[in-house]
Amino acid sequence: MGFHVGQVFGDYSITAVLGAGGIGRVYKVEHCLTKRTEAMKVLSAELASETQIKRFEREMRSLARLSHPNIAALHNAVHSENQLILLMEFIEGQTLESMFAGGRLPRDVGIAYSRQILSALGYAHQQGVVHRDVTPANVMVTGGYVKLTDFGLSKSYGDSLLTNCGEVLGSLPYLAPEQLKGTTQPDRRSDLYSVGAILYEHLTGQKPFGPNRRLAPVLTDSEGDPQPPSQLEPGLTPLWDDILRRALAKDPAHRYQSAEEFLEAIAQLDRPAVAADLPLPQLRTLGIAVAVFAGVVLAVVASPALNRFHQVEPATVPWQRLHIAPPDFAAAMTPPSAPAVVDTTPQAAKRTVVRQAKGVARPAELGAVVQVGAVVQVGAVAQVGAVAQAPAAKSIIATEAPQEIPQPDVTPSVAANAAEPEALQDPAPAKKHFWSKLNLFKKKSVDAKEKQ
Repeated sequence: MGFHVGQVFGDYSITAVLGAGGIGRVYKVEHCLTKRTEAMKVLSAELASETQIKRFEREMRSLARLSHPNIAALHNAVHSENQLILLMEFIEGQTLESMFAGGRLPRDVGIAYSRQILSALGYAHQQGVVHRDVTPANVMVTGGYVKLTDFGLSKSYGDSLLTNCGEVLGSLPYLAPEQLKGTTQPDRRSDLYSVGAILYEHLTGQKPFGPNRRLAPVLTDSEGDPQPPSQLEPGLTPLWDDILRRALAKDPAHRYQSAEEFLEAIAQLDRPAVAADLPLPQLRTLGIAVAVFAGVVLAVVASPALNRFHQVEPATVPWQRLHIAPPDFAAAMTPPSAPAVVDTTPQAAKRTVVRQAKGVARPAELGAVVQVGAVVQVGAVAQVGAVAQAPAAKSIIATEAPQEIPQPDVTPSVAANAAEPEALQDPAPAKKHFWSKLNLFKKKSVDAKEKQ
């Protein structure tokens, strides 16, 4: 059964012919109820071989499990009158191949297209589908978006290999070496190789291995590596050389192992230009060096040894400006001390005379006037030449003290019982002062004489 423009097939009306081949055609159709435009791909079972029919059925199953914005969607599949029919999303645009033929694309635009292709392949690989024919002719561009089409050569994991020995399927400039040799079954890394070839062509304007690639060098492993992109385009950074060299590696084990890894490598270009010019191992080394240098600087700045060279001399202020004189009432206050009872016996008066003769006197003798039988106040201001009256009415002239010794503040005097002088005890020994402590030998000599 043949189709022609204007014919109604089921709920669809054929409006145009989009393409034709030896075993089938592609039509533009419109759904009579929804008025949605779709593409109808027809394979004639009478003209197709058994292998071609199996590939067509495989494409049906592959597209039925995929739903991604960058993959042409399958709406329905029909088997009618020995013909297989696919009703798919209609994409109004142009192929990437025709865009390359029309001239160079802006660099950012072409890179964005490659990222969308990788996003579509990453999703398909997760669903277990390998495209095996990623070429600019199978990439449609519409409104700035990419649509990956033609899964006719796609293969799911576990499917039997339909390619015969020596049969090459796909476009030669974009096929991975393992697809050309037929030594191993193509996998997701074969699709990533094809994306690398498309990206190389976009960045340099040339195909990786020239416009007329030959199969013999690939089979004999004599095909050399493609020229680094930065040598063809001076505006490209060396990072592109590393990215495309890995994407186009002959050994699949040396390529990117997933589309996500490929995308991450391209994402490094969005980083600052200084960091983007360095390979990843050098970036790690640079980061460690910067961290070590920063630590050394902080340690030196915080080191006490460095502060010696940056000591700031304190501002010199005259001593008189820093000294604060005590107020008058503080100077007139008597130094505090514990109240003491003065012995007024003749023996005590004798000892006082001896000490005065030697130049050693108790604080009470130096700083007070002692009167027998009266209340004694300790801590009064001493007068040079003051007279102490003893019971024997002998006047004793006190000698001048060698140095006025400040006394601590004392409480008011304690009244002694004048009526009972015999009950009075020797006063508590006065606190030894600094100069008295030093004059130990002199103290011993005075006590020896008193005992005599």
